[in-house]
Amino acid sequence: MARLGGHEARVIIAGTRTAYSKVLAEIAAFKPRMVGFSSVSSQFSFVKEIAFLIKSKYPDIVAVCGGVHPTINPNCVLECESLDAIFVGESENSFLEFLKKLDNGEPYKDTDNLAYAQDSKLVINKLKPLIQNLNSLPYPDKDIYPFREILKITGYAPFGFSRGCPYSCTYCSNHAIAKTYGIPRNLPRYRSVESSINEIEEAMRKFSIKIVFINEDIFGLDRAWRDEFCRQYKKRIRTKFLCFLRANLVDEDLIRQLKDAGCYRVSMGLESGNEYVRNKIMNRQMSNEQIIRAVDLAKKYNLETNTISIIGVPGETEEMLKDTIALNRRIKPSSSGVNVFYPYKGTVLGDYCFEKGLIDRERYDAFSNERRETVLNYPDEYRRKLIYYRENWEALVYPFDLKRHVLRFAKKLKNALRPALSMMGMCKGYNT
Repeated sequence: MARLGGHEARVIIAGTRTAYSKVLAEIAAFKPRMVGFSSVSSQFSFVKEIAFLIKSKYPDIVAVCGGVHPTINPNCVLECESLDAIFVGESENSFLEFLKKLDNGEPYKDTDNLAYAQDSKLVINKLKPLIQNLNSLPYPDKDIYPFREILKITGYAPFGFSRGCPYSCTYCSNHAIAKTYGIPRNLPRYRSVESSINEIEEAMRKFSIKIVFINEDIFGLDRAWRDEFCRQYKKRIRTKFLCFLRANLVDEDLIRQLKDAGCYRVSMGLESGNEYVRNKIMNRQMSNEQIIRAVDLAKKYNLETNTISIIGVPGETEEMLKDTIALNRRIKPSSSGVNVFYPYKGTVLGDYCFEKGLIDRERYDAFSNERRETVLNYPDEYRRKLIYYRENWEALVYPFDLKRHVLRFAKKLKNALRPALSMMGMCKGYNT
């Protein structure tokens, strides 16, 4: 959006603290008027650190932050004196107005969607309505963002054509975003099929794309949009793709349609194999039978299946966790992944954890292993068990799959030997 508004912009991906020096060097060379961050909850501690380093050295730079975390937890601006303001909600158009005011030397704190600290109190300006016409937005800038590097690392080309999800899973941000806007549901909105297909075609002319990843919360909730997209995709793209589905919405017509369009893999959130945890704690509202049927249908049409689970939610026992392993064993997906529950402020389950004192604040404030370890104040023994289950998930879900275990062992061995292999490469370089 910044470049669309005639502004020069650069993007830096700071994945670790070691990248801080790279950020400061880029700022020294580029000399920007403002620096913007995008953050989810587990990244915000790093935003605070980087913003402090920037403002300490360049106090005249305006520093702002947007993304899911400031949207559902705007009080975060009170935690970070180095941020001049945050953006709440869908702020593309507000951000352009903000940049124009900066250019003109005008006061900017009356900009829509902006929130800031004033006398240690939170001020939130009026929010522009959710953007209904997504065609009005430009395609994500694949030159300024490292799209080519993502392709090399993942093998997938990610695309997103909608915003919103009508469901209210307690651990997810969608219900919190709806609450921010004072609406009951964050109903999905779509770019037109023509705009969506055009973006893929444009990317394929510039990049070598072998797999398309349609990165929607739930693919094709709008039946008319989905029907037309699948027709056009089959006709004009003809590259295999993968997408996310919701198990209780899967029927044979959908799976047949996806297969015909070129889909080769579907992912579904199993989340928990225990129906009490899934439906009462997580508010998923689906049965084991629906999950089993959805995976069986995908297998019937030779689609690869991937299930995603969450362990370590408050109220879950180890026996309940084992139900998740058992259900994954029952349905035998092509692959199965697991995340450790992370409490996002602003969500029902996240706020519950904070209100009930379930958070280990020291771990939470210094956390860098989002969804890999727990920040809840479980006993050390159970904390270690959650790490064990996550690290050994494939072995537990596929106990008799010898080929999978061999590949897993080879991967672990490669990772263990990586430092030594790197040193050998350095020595070889010195010898030549």
